[in-house]
Amino acid sequence: MSVIKWTSTESPEIEIGNRVLSSRYFLSPLAGYTQYAFRVALRELGGVGLCTTDLVLASQMMAGSRKAKALLKTSEADQPLTVQIFSGITSELVTGARWLEERGYAAVDLNMGCPMAKINGNGGGARIMCAPDAACQMVADVVDAVSIPVSVKMRLGWDRESITAPFLAREFEKAGVAAITIHGRTRSQGFGGRVDLQGIRKTVDAVQQIPVIGNGDVCTVEEAFHMRKETGCEAVSIGRGAMLDPWIFRKISETIQGTDPVSEPTREEQIQFLIRHFSLMIDQYEDYGCLLIRKFAAWYGVRLGIPEDLEDRLRRFESIDEFHEIVAQIRLRHGERESSVPTALIKTPNGPVERW
Repeated sequence: MSVIKWTSTESPEIEIGNRVLSSRYFLSPLAGYTQYAFRVALRELGGVGLCTTDLVLASQMMAGSRKAKALLKTSEADQPLTVQIFSGITSELVTGARWLEERGYAAVDLNMGCPMAKINGNGGGARIMCAPDAACQMVADVVDAVSIPVSVKMRLGWDRESITAPFLAREFEKAGVAAITIHGRTRSQGFGGRVDLQGIRKTVDAVQQIPVIGNGDVCTVEEAFHMRKETGCEAVSIGRGAMLDPWIFRKISETIQGTDPVSEPTREEQIQFLIRHFSLMIDQYEDYGCLLIRKFAAWYGVRLGIPEDLEDRLRRFESIDEFHEIVAQIRLRHGERESSVPTALIKTPNGPVERW
């Protein structure tokens, strides 16, 4: 696939509601992964237009649960940010959106895309798409309740026999949403199969003015541009691709600016990213951060030049001192790994993971 370069007539900026974002390439919310520490470490590399929190259960957020507070953590270094909330109960989403606005959060995203059975079983996530009329009323009620931008993330539909995304996108625009993010799979696909780019295109064609953000299977600069070319979407949201290559946003930015060749991270940059991510995790969670960062090892191994036995140790280490011992070994043995396939792609995680 050849690199597609966008013409200078297109602004790199994009407006979503009352916000002007500096880039059209965003970090997707991935439950259990896109926490505050990862977002900040990624932003420091450059090129990210917008980040969205892990999905937060609206009722837990308003109850002030410890988990919700951790998911909502942010700072000046973590802007611009959208908070993604979920619930199968309209009143909880309305109250949750108001709660966020009152506390100074700049935007709210409603999750209608999560495929996990636990969330769908409670009427949230992709299950909402199965009742289009109720979904439209739910979104309208949230939009009417706040003045901050409201966006929606959804899938193409529940399964191939119920593709509701184009209809819903059109109706959500009428209700006043600021943007739609569309993951080009159905709920029944989970993360299997390939993204349906024409399905995303049909959703783009269904709206009049609001931005549609394409999502799914974007792991390289070429795939990001291909997504836009084939679907007509105005922006791209990248999830798993950002964990496979945290420098993907910087590379996209450099490509748009005409940098040739696009810079690859140095050995020291790769090691420093791992250290920075870990230090931010420890700052927030103290020793518990050791457990939380383990799940990233399978994504980072190949990209950060970590030998397989040290990647395995990263999945099991228990202390800050042990982490730094492993990093010292990575410095000595960086790049000796033979496999070029990240462990995470051998079996793709299929939803929220709290511990391995």
